[in-house]
Amino acid sequence: MLRCNGVVIVLRGFLHAVVRPAMAAALVCLGSEAPLRTSANYRSLPDADKLTKIHPVKTTLKILAALVSVAILGFICSYVLYLRDATVRCDTLTLTGDINADSFIEARDCLVRSQAAKKTFVVKASGGGDGFAALAIGILIHRHHWDVEVVDLCASSCANWIFPAGKTKYLNRHSLLLFHGGPHQANIPEMADKLDHLLAAKGTAVTSVELGQKNQEGALTFTANKSAAAEEVLEFLALSNDLPAVEKWRQFTNASDRFYQQLGINPLLPEYGQTGSYEPTYKSYKYGGFIYRLDSLRRLGVGHIELQEGEWQPERHPDYRHVYEVTYP
Repeated sequence: MLRCNGVVIVLRGFLHAVVRPAMAAALVCLGSEAPLRTSANYRSLPDADKLTKIHPVKTTLKILAALVSVAILGFICSYVLYLRDATVRCDTLTLTGDINADSFIEARDCLVRSQAAKKTFVVKASGGGDGFAALAIGILIHRHHWDVEVVDLCASSCANWIFPAGKTKYLNRHSLLLFHGGPHQANIPEMADKLDHLLAAKGTAVTSVELGQKNQEGALTFTANKSAAAEEVLEFLALSNDLPAVEKWRQFTNASDRFYQQLGINPLLPEYGQTGSYEPTYKSYKYGGFIYRLDSLRRLGVGHIELQEGEWQPERHPDYRHVYEVTYP
């Protein structure tokens, strides 16, 4: 909406500053603003004959000037419509960097309105970010039948909710799909309870809190001043910002479980590598997370995976040394 309004304002300025003066100048040159003088010096028959020949030419040129003006206005209107309907033709969205509430707002119109025959959400490189925003984006990707392609890195909330949402999921040869926890992570309820006690004790004095080992497991983050974009994400997920952390996380977990159920995916996809025989490796906090091979991903329910170059070699990715491999039985 803002971009469209800006275009209209620019076009109005263009009309006032360029088109109208140009038309006026053209008419002056053609003689409409400066009528021919009829002094005694121009009363001879040859001169009168010239006048009768000039008037049809002037009329023709005026018509041509009007047609040019109409063509310019038509082009401008077409361009405005083109910009207004850009989201209808949108066929590619590219994610680079952290996922946050603004990522959801920026992607939403294109994800929802696109009528392109093939639509691809491209993850160039993302270490994850806001789980609420990632889940919201994933829901729209699934609902509107977008493909997802990972070019380089898709980690944490990107791997949890954006990659599995794709209608077809493409992996580039040396791309890395990294998991390190999610809603069912064992220590999340403890973190949420700790956050509630902290807020109850200190109230508005608390502006921001981060609990957990960031970049090594799912962490819990609290920010006192929620942006309008963050409020829209919570509204989309039917969650309230006023809930205690424990209850809010419980509802978020339920929303994530419903999403995985729609996809036919095991809801323990983000956390399986932190349990059982893998728990000591996870709790050593020496690694940024874990990866699955294709067979394990498929057994977890993540299907329709295609390899862009016929093979997938995540061990060739520079960050592979910071992960451990997990096999799902």
